[in-house]
Amino acid sequence: MKKALIVAIIAGAIAVAAALVYSAPNGNLAIPKSLNMTIGVCTHGNQSSEVYALEHGISYFRTDITQGAGQEALLSMEHSKYGASYLGILDYATLPGGISNKSWSLAEWNESVANALQRYPWIDTWEIWNEPLVRQFQTGYMNGSPYNYYMVIKGAATAIRAREPNATIVCFGGAPIGNYLAYEWYAKVWSYGAWRYCNAISLHVYPNGPALPDNYTIAEWRSDIYSYENLTHAPVWITEFGMPSSSEMLYGYTPKLQEEFLAQQLSFFNGLPFVKRVYWYDLWGLSDGNMGNNFGLLNLTDPTSQHSSAAWQLLETAASRSANK
Repeated sequence: MKKALIVAIIAGAIAVAAALVYSAPNGNLAIPKSLNMTIGVCTHGNQSSEVYALEHGISYFRTDITQGAGQEALLSMEHSKYGASYLGILDYATLPGGISNKSWSLAEWNESVANALQRYPWIDTWEIWNEPLVRQFQTGYMNGSPYNYYMVIKGAATAIRAREPNATIVCFGGAPIGNYLAYEWYAKVWSYGAWRYCNAISLHVYPNGPALPDNYTIAEWRSDIYSYENLTHAPVWITEFGMPSSSEMLYGYTPKLQEEFLAQQLSFFNGLPFVKRVYWYDLWGLSDGNMGNNFGLLNLTDPTSQHSSAAWQLLETAASRSANK
């Protein structure tokens, strides 16, 4: 995952002043008794972990949508048998050839979206692309141009609305907070007309290292999030937030720190009235390739053997107090 840069976007003196009084928990893992948002988790197709989560009150999942029959069968089973509610990401994984396809056109994108919608008629929440500013995810027509991303949104949203007028379309693909140049890029996307198609916008929130964000950092984050809300006047979904419990390359990450970060961020997001949904990254396993950062809350092959059981139990508790009910 791409950790956010800690650079402030000034949204206004009132927002900053309010944020400065927020205190990090510093070991106090209490979370609000009532959480005014839906709580979910990002997943990548590990059936045992996903079923375990569903059986323990976590039913809101987020994943990249492919054209594979295996994924279609798994997601459909989880939905019909366990009531899984998926935020489907339409992105590079949805195209023929996946991330390796570097030469696709807008017409091919529109066709791929139509095929995905046909495979998953029960999904009614869709996110358009994942991290469009990350070079690795800029393929084919999605070449880093804000206008091209707007056209990708327009094409997908038009197809979604034709099939399900009441579907929820989430745009921005996880804008990074703390990055003014990124904010300016997304402002261009919005100005081209993305506002016509988006029911919500998504942001990604990661700490810049193995430590709890301090009061000053939280103030910057709050200001940044308010900036996006002021730009769009749309509900905000945090479609990724997380911290590893361990890393094969970076020292300092621990299960306890992961748990404290989860508690801190749940309280922080709950204090922002326009944040309507949050997804922890990730349900299980390693990510970041050779970096070996373990963001997962459950073991890859045995979900009952939990990497960070306290954090998982905290997430369960939070879901029971949230808008999931």
